[in-house]
Amino acid sequence: MVSEKLAIVKQWFKKADSDLRTIENNIKSEAPPTDTICFHAQQAIEKYVKGALIYFGKHITKTHDLVNLLTSITKYVPELENLENEFHEISHYGVEVRYPDIFYEPSFEEAQRSYEVALKVKEIVLKKIKV
Repeated sequence: MVSEKLAIVKQWFKKADSDLRTIENNIKSEAPPTDTICFHAQQAIEKYVKGALIYFGKHITKTHDLVNLLTSITKYVPELENLENEFHEISHYGVEVRYPDIFYEPSFEEAQRSYEVALKVKEIVLKKIKV
């Protein structure tokens, strides 16, 4: 793999790790901001998948739709396919929880589950891609 492309993949993964650290810092707080946790879980998943797509030489589009991204990545990382329901649930956190006009406050359980899925995606992707 061209070192420039690998550097870009690493940047995507570094940004995803930053999202996970944001979750880790917030989830331990006295009153965890569940919308923020869910948003960053969605973002981490999106960035790990997009980084993986770049690694496999695929063009990425500007989308927050995790199910769409899942469709693109399962050819290369089929282990993610069994997370389709979770991707569908978490996908809307990329937009809906960020704005007051579509106000939705996820429960702590939803936030915890989203975080766990993001960690699972990281684990699966990094097993497939050695960076």
